[in-house]
Amino acid sequence: MGNPYMCNNECDASTPELAHPPELMFDFEGRHPSTFWQSATWKEYPKPLQVNITLSWSKTIELTDNIVITFESGRPDQMILEKSLDYGRTWQPYQYYATDCLDAFHMDPKSVKDLSQHTVLEIICTEEYSTGYMTNSKIIHFEIKDRFAFFAGPRLRNMASLYGQLDTTKKLRDFFTVTDLRIRLLRPAVGEIFVDELHLARYFYAISDIKVRGR
Repeated sequence: MGNPYMCNNECDASTPELAHPPELMFDFEGRHPSTFWQSATWKEYPKPLQVNITLSWSKTIELTDNIVITFESGRPDQMILEKSLDYGRTWQPYQYYATDCLDAFHMDPKSVKDLSQHTVLEIICTEEYSTGYMTNSKIIHFEIKDRFAFFAGPRLRNMASLYGQLDTTKKLRDFFTVTDLRIRLLRPAVGEIFVDELHLARYFYAISDIKVRGR
């Protein structure tokens, strides 16, 4: 997809210098080029290339900031962020991401700005993060702070109000609490309406960084 740092014919998981294993999503990120995990290409799969990335902490985490996923490839055309509250036994959707929410998930597109204090727990599908190949368009957010702002104000100055709501409203507290997160990559960035069946090696996922802040 035009990125000079991506693997072409020199990806090799058995050679450290040419490998892109999952731990590179969580190492220290200094100057570019970033280290990154890269999936196999769509050429290796007769069905849509789908990958799950599961993060498990073996403890309960209360999220305190946005979840930020930085892609080294184009952002996926379809993705679901899921959460578990019981150590991976059951999963619930956190947010859907797509270039076309109606086509992909039969949901009308929304953003967090469309929510309110009364609908903050609504699971939405957003099209905000599923287009673009520019270097400044690599990032996908799950907006924790924007949801906090419905209770603490736009600059989060009234955190006492937020904490009061979290203390007294179990559903709200549970919404911002996880034991595990799962990133379901369902369709890679293709950049066009139709997939080029003759060049499936062009399509893959690559992630350089995942940030999850909590306590």
